[in-house]
Amino acid sequence: MSKNLAPALRPSTMDFVVSGITHICKTFKRRAPGTQSERDAQDFFAKELKQWSDEVVVEDFTLHPYAFTGFIPFSALFGIISAILFFSIRSFPERSFTLGMIGAILLFIAAAMFFMEFVFYRKFVDFLFPKAVSRNVYAIKKPVGEVKQRIIFGGHADAPWEFTFFLHGQMKSLIPAVAGSVGGMLVSLIVTVVYLIMGAPRIEGAWLVVAIVMLCLIPFYIAIMFFTNFRVIVDGANDNLSSCYASMAIMKEMTENDFRFENTEVCCLITGSEEAGLRGAKAFCKQHTEELKKVKTVFIPFEVLRECDQLTVYDRDMNGFAPSCKAATKLLLAAGKKVGLDLKCATIPLGATDAAAFSQAGISAAGLCGSRDTPQTYYHTRYDTYDNISPECIQKAIELGFEAAYMFDAGEEK
Repeated sequence: MSKNLAPALRPSTMDFVVSGITHICKTFKRRAPGTQSERDAQDFFAKELKQWSDEVVVEDFTLHPYAFTGFIPFSALFGIISAILFFSIRSFPERSFTLGMIGAILLFIAAAMFFMEFVFYRKFVDFLFPKAVSRNVYAIKKPVGEVKQRIIFGGHADAPWEFTFFLHGQMKSLIPAVAGSVGGMLVSLIVTVVYLIMGAPRIEGAWLVVAIVMLCLIPFYIAIMFFTNFRVIVDGANDNLSSCYASMAIMKEMTENDFRFENTEVCCLITGSEEAGLRGAKAFCKQHTEELKKVKTVFIPFEVLRECDQLTVYDRDMNGFAPSCKAATKLLLAAGKKVGLDLKCATIPLGATDAAAFSQAGISAAGLCGSRDTPQTYYHTRYDTYDNISPECIQKAIELGFEAAYMFDAGEEK
């Protein structure tokens, strides 16, 4: 770590982190994307950051928070209807092509919603859901001289709705539910298209077996309808207050050590509505991309800082479809080594970090996560509480952040 910074974090800083997470969980409960509680928490963060920043920008944006996973029951319903329609062709052979075509269209729409909203994080059916207002907070600590480069650390203030299968059964329930519903939907679409290409023959023999198998998928469609429990908004201590406070702690430590880089601007971005499909990060990039590209910029979002031995740099984000910047990835790996962490690279198998939004906007970014790839009860469940966090993991992320900033300032990220 730079000799200009303290060799170790002040105990008061880690006390600030732990007490801060506890305070947010107790004071700003039910911080779902686009809620008043989320905006109030962001106002609190903005007030805190003003102590350690030269400028704090608070920006509101609109979104449709329920669209990101709210489409799932509709996709499942379309799957159920298509299965019933396909089987009913047996009773109405004279309408075989019409019924098959309706089923294929419903399956195509269901698949399109899944891929556009949940896989690629695109706005596809958002307009069908209620609108809400969310908030981003961006704090800036200027260098001593001219701004020649910028490093941004980040987390997100919103808390997720509970994922039913993460609470009950984890992989044992998640894999069958997803395979049977999503896999069944895609196979059913292909089979139905083949059926239509073949001229919509009578439902008998092999086609009768296919129709029965489609009916057998209905329980899986029903199960996946309950993927998100919108009645339960978790506290979000790990996901992602741990990262908000890690990012703020960097700003706090720099101020208390009376330290600034010569030409590197250090920033903290706390986004809103990450759990609604990275909507906060996307809104920020839309507003600031031109400004950020004027100087070399790297964005390092932290995510779920819960297990030290699981700290991972994501080299492919957004379900593997958003490559992270290689330079940013190397920076985190090298910084990790300097603070005693043997980090690994990985692809996010399910989900995304705010880094994906920046990467898609053409801004260098790579996320650092401290959780397992498989569902854990401290993630997206009611057990993500302030008494179930890892101060050790958060501290390691802060130390890594400091080292990454120092290396970036020294041009060691290449």
